[in-house]
Parts: sequence; C-alpha cells; structure tokens
Amino acid sequence: MRKYKKTIIGSTLLLLLLIVSILYPLYGPQDFNHQVLVKNEQGEILGRAPFPPSEQHILGTNRNGEDMHWLLLYGAKYTLVSTLGVALLRVVLGGIFGIFLSLWAPFLKSYVKDFFLTFRYVPSILIAYILMFPIVGDFNDVAVSSIVICQMIILVFIGFPSVTIFASDVIDELLKTSFVQSSKLMGAGKLHIIRKQLMPYIRSYGILFTVQQFISTLHITMQLGLFGMFLGGSNRAGVMGYDEPPKPATISNEWAGLIGQNFSEFVPAPWSILSPVIGFFVVIVIVNVIKKELEENLYEIKAVKRKKKALDPKMLTYTSNQFEFIQK
Repeated sequence: MRKYKKTIIGSTLLLLLLIVSILYPLYGPQDFNHQVLVKNEQGEILGRAPFPPSEQHILGTNRNGEDMHWLLLYGAKYTLVSTLGVALLRVVLGGIFGIFLSLWAPFLKSYVKDFFLTFRYVPSILIAYILMFPIVGDFNDVAVSSIVICQMIILVFIGFPSVTIFASDVIDELLKTSFVQSSKLMGAGKLHIIRKQLMPYIRSYGILFTVQQFISTLHITMQLGLFGMFLGGSNRAGVMGYDEPPKPATISNEWAGLIGQNFSEFVPAPWSILSPVIGFFVVIVIVNVIKKELEENLYEIKAVKRKKKALDPKMLTYTSNQFEFIQK
C-alpha cells in the first residue's frame, strides 16, 4: 500500500469532493445565495452583481448574483461523474475492441489503424463541436439527461480510436512474451490466455489508461465549455445583463460550463472565471500525481520481472570465457 500512497490520498480527496457535491441539497442554499442588488436603508442601490470576493461571498458572485463557491460545490458531481464515466467507457469499449483485433482479427488491424489515423490529424474539439452542435443548439425541450447521455456518447466516440490502437499494441507486445508463447504451444485457448496470462497486465494498463483518459476528457470538456457546448445544455434565462438573445448559461453548473458562460467576464469580474479554472487545475494536478505514481509502479514491476528473468539460472547462457580448461 505504501507504493500507492499518493494514489490513495488523491482518490480520497476526489471522492470527498464528489460526496460533498452529491450532498449539496442537504446543506447548500437552493438559489446559490442569490443576490443581484445591494441597497441601503433608504432603498438606494449601492451595488450590483457581480460582487467581488468578501466575507459574505468567499469566491465572489457571477453576473446573475449567484455565489461562485456554492456553484462549484454543486457542479462538481456533474464534472467528476461525467468525466469518469466517459473515461471508463473509452477504456472498456476500446480495450475490448483492441483485444479482439489482436487475438481474433489481426488481419483487420492495419485497415483499422489506417482508418483511425485520420482522427489524429483532425482536432478533437472540432469533431466534438460539429457533433454536439445539433444536440446543444436550439432543442430546449429535450430532457437534460438525454442531452448528457448523447454528449457522453460523442466524447466516448472521440477517444475510442486512440484507446483501441493503444490496447491492440499492448496486447501484441504481450503475445510475444515467452510465457504466452509457452501457453500457446501447450494448447491453451485464447480465452484462457486472456484470463490467466494477460489479465494482470490488462488490469494494470486499464487503470493507468483510465486515469489518462480522465485528464483528456477534462481538457476537451473545458474547451467545449468555451464554445458554449455545456454539459446538459443551457438554460432559458441565460446570463443577466445582455441584450437579446441572452448569453447562454449552463443548466447543470458543471465547471466547464461555468468557465464558458463567464469567459467574457474576465476583465470586469475575473473571480467568476478564475474560480472554476482553479478547480479544474486542482483536480488535474491530483489526477496527474495519481497517473505518475501508477506509471512509476508499473514500470518498476516490469523492470523487476526483467531482472528476475535475467538472473534465472535456466535462462543463463555460458561462454568459453567463463570456464577454465585444464590440459591433460
């Protein structure tokens, strides 16, 4: 467990953030401490939202007068759950297809690689924007859950090619190892090889690549937020203070949406965009620390196995320089 100390601490922090966000209705104000105007006893207006950070508003408020720290706590669950869900689906579906290509359809791998290669030259954000525009556009009567599911499917589709190629390449390398070749010679079937020989490696690589895809999904959702592609779509009211049509606002208050809807407020109210940006930064740092530790432990295990294999007496090769010849 000591080898995964950072992973345990980081995962615990993210889990606590998720729990706090899920439990928000039990302790947080439903209107996010909404306050648009500040008046004195005579009814004169002293200030108008957005308000800067203060004792009353720790992270300030947005143009709609909603407290940013309450919005961040409320929207954290949508950011974390959707990102983790997309990462898991990418790894599971891409991994299964990659294993299928390497074990059951190796003759198709070159064609699949050539087809998926086009995705490397087209920016992911462009593909995501084109596919999401009809969903997030003017369909305000569509259920939020339906929009989120469609958006997640699109995000999974975007990352599916890279995961498939990675999984197939890893399986190809593992199939060349001596223990897998020995199992084949002894008549082991493909399913047996997967369960007994490959599964420990698949598990390790799967966890590592899920973390990598988690970071990748965070990046692309942040970029989509800047283009107004909010998770769950935008609400009807929009952002106050703009002419018709109203500026779109995120309906789920997920962090990428908060960045997108407040992006134009960077100069007059920088706290409204810096708050979710810092939230993203903290989560990405935590996940990067987890990823680095998993990579170090994975490579360390592989190095130890190579060393043991090199020191195995059965695998040693001898040369004439290692012997002393006696003349009779």
